[in-house]
Amino acid sequence: MTEDNQLTQAERLFTYDFKVLLLAATFGFCNIAIFYGFETYLARLGIDPAWRGWLLGAEPLAAFCLRPFLSVLVTPRNALPLVRASLIGMGLALCAYQFARGIGPILAVRLFHGVSFVFLVSAVTVLLAQIIPKALAGRAFGYFSLSSLVPYALMPPLAEWLLPRLGREDRVYAVCSILALPALALLAPLGKRLKRQAKAGLAGAGRPTVSDVLQTLALPPIRLVLLANLCLFMSTTLIFFFIKPFAVGLGLADPGLFFTVSTGASMAVRVLAGRYFDRLPKETVLVGALVCLAACMVGFAATTGQTRLLVLAGAYGLCLGVALPLMSAVMFGYSPPAMRGTNLNLMLFMMDTAYVFGPIAGGAILAGGAGYPTLFFTSCAFAAGAGLLVVPLVAASRRQARPAAG
Repeated sequence: MTEDNQLTQAERLFTYDFKVLLLAATFGFCNIAIFYGFETYLARLGIDPAWRGWLLGAEPLAAFCLRPFLSVLVTPRNALPLVRASLIGMGLALCAYQFARGIGPILAVRLFHGVSFVFLVSAVTVLLAQIIPKALAGRAFGYFSLSSLVPYALMPPLAEWLLPRLGREDRVYAVCSILALPALALLAPLGKRLKRQAKAGLAGAGRPTVSDVLQTLALPPIRLVLLANLCLFMSTTLIFFFIKPFAVGLGLADPGLFFTVSTGASMAVRVLAGRYFDRLPKETVLVGALVCLAACMVGFAATTGQTRLLVLAGAYGLCLGVALPLMSAVMFGYSPPAMRGTNLNLMLFMMDTAYVFGPIAGGAILAGGAGYPTLFFTSCAFAAGAGLLVVPLVAASRRQARPAAG
């Protein structure tokens, strides 16, 4: 393939549809990124430590319960209205935190927030599955994953800057609700184009049956990637929810700096090395990234200084910058075309599962007095497990490559 042809394909990837959907997903993850210090906020409200893990997990709990159904129910025909409604719902949820006091009201707001978020991401994922070229899946998911990384780089420092000026975390959440407005405005021109595509009867535009889903789940590569994705997110959620108190204990004045460094590294590797995601053997590179990620977790357990923590944050971000988009690209490649949107939503269901049980497990580890080293070694075990699950796919991809090379 010539460089001109590669450039033409890259340009087709960055259509208006693709860019707008990236922005819509970015707002959704902004809603999540500002909750990196939610455990500290709950402590300030006087919430019992035994309940904090459950309240942290309540928002992804809604996604955990709904995503399996949405994987089948959300189609290209109804996805765009769902994106608009969920953006409005998330904005309302952000405003509602300032009125929630006590376990019951906070739980209700977290669940409503979670319902809105899962509808947004599920609908955006279905739409993306229709417009991503298979030959550019690695690069496409690398750029799409920036929609979840940019908020983690920008929102924690922004929240730390706003907090002393607004006085409370719930006021910061309310201010961030205005991000829904530009996202809704950008979606307006998208409606007619997507409606024409749905009416044209594009492949995968209809609703998959339960039989379709079961047949897809019967494929060994699909099961392996789903389980690997679960392990990967179990590993990273332990870091996300509990790194702030650990960093504060090391004397780091601005815990948000950990996220800035790690997210900056993830963004850099996806932008600078994204073109190689579709040229190198995806499964092999994915296993390497997961092994390095497990090593970073061991490093966290042994860290006693701020400088070393930030160096490890950069390495951690580099590993995630490779692993996350390649995991999605591998699933995209193994999925039948009509089931790509469904399977990508099942990948998100694995993420939801981790965001529910990760905080609960982490809270239990710390409440039991095991300490942060045990928490980080647990995270290491999950990352290593993800790598082991992908190893059979490495062998399979090499077997497939030999006849093609011949």
